[in-house]
Amino acid sequence: MAQFRVEFVLDQASGKYLAEMYHPDNQAELLVRTEALYPTEAAAVLGLVQLFKNAVLQFPQPGEPVRKIGKPKQAKAAKKAKKAKKAKKAKRGKKRK
Repeated sequence: MAQFRVEFVLDQASGKYLAEMYHPDNQAELLVRTEALYPTEAAAVLGLVQLFKNAVLQFPQPGEPVRKIGKPKQAKAAKKAKKAKKAKKAKRGKKRK
């Protein structure tokens, strides 16, 4: 089971705490860093716990289809324009030969 290393760091400029989460397999790889939002280290811990809770609440229920995150779908007009441009290029290439 993956275990993340989390460090809470005091930002000297603002005097507030931020959280840094590191990759479970490569402890030197920083995955994510929050902004310096938290007035105390305890508040930073609670803030990070709340982030995880919010993420878990968005998980699909058992039996629900999983939403895939991918490239946003292009509008139909944009697809048609791209296809027409590609066809025009191909047609020009044939004329030159």
